[in-house]
Amino acid sequence: MKTNFRLSLRLVVYLMISLVILTLVIAAGLAILTELIIPQEGDNQDLTVLISLFVIIVGFMIVSGWSLGRPLYYIIGWIDRLANGTYADSDAEQKIYASKEKKLKRPYHLYKELIIQLHTLSDVLEKSKQDRIQLDEMKREWIAGISHDLKTPLTYIKGYSSMMLSPQYDWTTEEKTKFLMEIEQKADHMQDLIGDLNLSFRLDEQQTPLKWEQTDLIEFVRRIVADVTNDPRAAGYNLSLETTGSHIETMLDVKLLQRALHNLILNAILHNPPGTNVTIHILQDTHLHIVIADDGKGMSEEGVDRLFDKYYRGTSTDILSEGTGLGMAIARQLVLAHGGDINVTSRLNEGTSISVTLPLHN
Repeated sequence: MKTNFRLSLRLVVYLMISLVILTLVIAAGLAILTELIIPQEGDNQDLTVLISLFVIIVGFMIVSGWSLGRPLYYIIGWIDRLANGTYADSDAEQKIYASKEKKLKRPYHLYKELIIQLHTLSDVLEKSKQDRIQLDEMKREWIAGISHDLKTPLTYIKGYSSMMLSPQYDWTTEEKTKFLMEIEQKADHMQDLIGDLNLSFRLDEQQTPLKWEQTDLIEFVRRIVADVTNDPRAAGYNLSLETTGSHIETMLDVKLLQRALHNLILNAILHNPPGTNVTIHILQDTHLHIVIADDGKGMSEEGVDRLFDKYYRGTSTDILSEGTGLGMAIARQLVLAHGGDINVTSRLNEGTSISVTLPLHN
């Protein structure tokens, strides 16, 4: 509001001064006409003076109009470029400055606040444009990955089903059981993928109300750690749970928070080499803290910044990228839905620590 008021006040003052000067020039011209033309009516010199004064007055009006109109013309052109999706600085922009320090030329100084606001708007729109381009690229890669992830188990399911239905072979009961176990495993994987997609969209639309339950947090986390430990993918990894107490009662949505913590712990397994130590700490002060720390290979600064971005599936080329790329984003959304927060610290070759902070509900 203050910026708009200053701009309006400056514009009014500028116009008033211009009108006063124009009035003085016209008055002076009329006075001269009175002195020169009336006493010597009919003289050719009178016509010359009249034409000269008329040219001066018209010239002053043109200069004043150009001085006021040129910045407006430039600003209108700038707004038009923004409307057409051009947000980057144009070559014409440099012409409004009198020096490399970007000091505005006198005609443009009147619109200083407006030009600053347009600069800010241009920068924000350009950043949004680049972010959108990056997000679209990530979505394309993500869709390609999801298509591959869904196609792979479908290929197994179709293949084993066709083998079992083939009349050319007489499969043993043991072989049929093995085929059915593979089919069930691939179907479960597809179900997890579709479940991630569905849950992510519901969280985006805030259509997943929490079902609060009184729960012992330590026992709750212990069961999750045991579940991950029994996962075949966790073979060769060292998982441990450390806590300062034996019992912490709190309110949480057991099903949803379990999914979030399971994703976080399993992520420490999938993205680190065998032999990595993964320790889960539970601490209590004014809040509840669940810290998942590993001594694995760590992450780059970009990896930390984008860990919870949707569709981000990592940048490593030596690890098969599985899943939807939504697991970590879902984990963060679920923690936030509990009124908590999540933070990551990591250094390459030194490990990663993910801290989940939750409010204490008694």
